[in-house]
Amino acid sequence: MTDRQFTHPDIGNAARVEVWGNEVRLIFVCRSEAAAEDVAESILRQLAQGAVNITMMGKPTSIVEEDL
Repeated sequence: MTDRQFTHPDIGNAARVEVWGNEVRLIFVCRSEAAAEDVAESILRQLAQGAVNITMMGKPTSIVEEDL
């Protein structure tokens, strides 16, 4: 393991941020359902270790901010 982990090497190229009451939801759009499952498992593993590092490589194709 390196000192700087990436959440997942293929986290997607679109992101959405939603605020719903006291919740903030960060949503990544992956290329497939299988990729989404893999990303979710990676994030859950990192949460269990006590830290999540999120880095999107390159500029995303879309960023959407929503207040629900």
